[in-house]
Amino acid sequence: MTCVRRNALTGLALFALTSGLACSEHEFVTCDITQHACQEDVYYRVLKLRGDGYDPFGGLPPVTVVTEDDYRRQLEAEAASAAQGPKDPWDKALDLLHFTSAPTIPNDAGTATDGGAGSDAGSTTSTIDDEVAHIYAFYEPKNKTITVISHPSQTGSHVREEAMITLAHELVHALQDREFNLNESDLQSSDAYFAWDSIVEGDARFYENLFTNDIRKMLGLSALDALKLPDDELDWDYVNFDQLGSPLFAARALMYPLGAKYEATAFRSGGNAAVRHAYAKAPRRTVGFLVGHDGKVPPVPAAEFCDAFVVRDLLPTDPADKTIGGDHFGALLLYTFLRGWNVSHDLAFTTAQTWTGDSLVVQADHTFTTGAAAWLIAFSTPPPSAIVQALTATGELTVAANAGTLLITVADSPVPPTWTRSSICQ
Repeated sequence: MTCVRRNALTGLALFALTSGLACSEHEFVTCDITQHACQEDVYYRVLKLRGDGYDPFGGLPPVTVVTEDDYRRQLEAEAASAAQGPKDPWDKALDLLHFTSAPTIPNDAGTATDGGAGSDAGSTTSTIDDEVAHIYAFYEPKNKTITVISHPSQTGSHVREEAMITLAHELVHALQDREFNLNESDLQSSDAYFAWDSIVEGDARFYENLFTNDIRKMLGLSALDALKLPDDELDWDYVNFDQLGSPLFAARALMYPLGAKYEATAFRSGGNAAVRHAYAKAPRRTVGFLVGHDGKVPPVPAAEFCDAFVVRDLLPTDPADKTIGGDHFGALLLYTFLRGWNVSHDLAFTTAQTWTGDSLVVQADHTFTTGAAAWLIAFSTPPPSAIVQALTATGELTVAANAGTLLITVADSPVPPTWTRSSICQ
């Protein structure tokens, strides 16, 4: 698990708080995270911040240090494996829905700007070169190991401190994995996955933030409010949404501060113990994380919504066929989808808060040259007409609005498709 974040010493993520048991025998100074002693110092500081009264690893979780060349070879092998994998109807459908392309957002002058740095199409926003240069460490739940990438020639202000902050985040994941299984397998939809990962990454981000405050104090810098920081980060993300990359990646990036906000709220009520208890009460749908400055938590439906549409006259509809798939995307992906179609933050956010369920069905022909997608979304109140206007402005999408639903359809077939109800999502 890698950490999606901005510079925590010169950017927004600067703040304060301390908690937990003292580990005074480990002096806290700037150090090189490729070294065992430094890894231990960061680890004991994380234990202190989390209030852990014991060391579950007896000194340090498993840590492997690799070179930049080693890491590059790993990424290249993963990319090659993915490229050789079977074709998938989701690839074309997500592209048709603009989930995998950076948004074009009008600026104040009325002209358009594309997504900023790191807005490549696809579910990642950086090339292999960027990842090799900028990733300090990551945690792999499959082998229960933290991998640290050595950057011997890297220069810049606070490079070692930034690496220590990243290692602290990954150490939280190692500790989480001792408490519950990070290889969660009982997730039935993208919405459920994003909700689960929000609490996992939000927890690591929250304690990463507390650790950053310790770094700031070590450097003689002033502290900011740890409990307010997730809101500050979210405000920045909402205003600068075009810099988050594609809507699919933007949802991934927003999980961190949304989850950290949830944990900060728990911490405010009862410290580290409340954070631990917050896991059991965490929302199982992403709509439960869409809490604005008013503090009101949107209602979370008890069951999955199931009502779907397919193209029967042009494309295969057999659920066992590899050319069709279904999912529940949830409120967070709805929010980023709307932003990608130039809906304002306020309108997209308040609309996503009224989400009560959805079913997204994607189809392709057997050559994967023609694709289609039908996304039926249910709301607790009628969706605003401005949403329909924004989604249909370019003529690419067709939107049918009823009292409490939107049916968004798109296809790249030369023949206009006929959409009919289906039981595929059951």
